Amino acid sequence: MVGEHLDLTSGDDPAPRRHIAASHNESSARRFLGVHFACCDVYARIYINHDQTAYAGNCPRCHRQLSIGIGPGGSNARFFTAH
Repeated sequence: MVGEHLDLTSGDDPAPRRHIAASHNESSARRFLGVHFACCDVYARIYINHDQTAYAGNCPRCHRQLSIGIGPGGSNARFFTAH
């Protein structure tokens, strides 16, 4: 409505808060690749497996499995399309 607003601040601390994800350093963040699953035209993240030998995941709609190996001479790309 015109002239109305919602103030979501609380307490006496006027300092801006940092986003929670920004407080994590890169080494503690879970590594992932972004994948466009062309089979169902959806995007999803796939995460590194326990052995750290591949990124593995499934299409969120049809559950088609995808595994992208990690090895020397690989790619620096972070986003892929799975056909």
